[in-house]
Amino acid sequence: MSRTVKYKRKKHFRIKILIGVLLLSSTIAGNIGVAFADQDINSLLTSWFNKKGQESISTIENAIMTEKEQQKVRLKEELQSELNNSAQLMNQYTEEEKQKRIQALQEYADQLVENMKLENNKEEKQRISAEMEQIIQKAIKELNKVKPRE
Repeated sequence: MSRTVKYKRKKHFRIKILIGVLLLSSTIAGNIGVAFADQDINSLLTSWFNKKGQESISTIENAIMTEKEQQKVRLKEELQSELNNSAQLMNQYTEEEKQKRIQALQEYADQLVENMKLENNKEEKQRISAEMEQIIQKAIKELNKVKPRE
């Protein structure tokens, strides 16, 4: 055999050995990875569940916070509406009561004037009527001071 043929055979043999070593190394490395994966599967699953649990909790918390803010705004609007209605009703009630009291006071003063049996002259009646009118006006001013708080 010639040298070149021997050299080519040695070269092919070396390449075959190198390929065999590489295949053997990759097989061993692959088996080591599988062994690690078997041992690591529990921690991998635990980590995944923890991550998903945290994401779920975060999503729920965000949804709750958003809804809470929306409900706060709604409650503030409803409360303001109720306060306005209540103030309006209180003003109306106060005005009605004031008018009733003024009317009753005027009727009472009129009765007193009619029931007076004065034998004095007309001027005395006018003086008493004027005093009664002043008392009524004073009472009306006092009633006007009573107003609901706004």
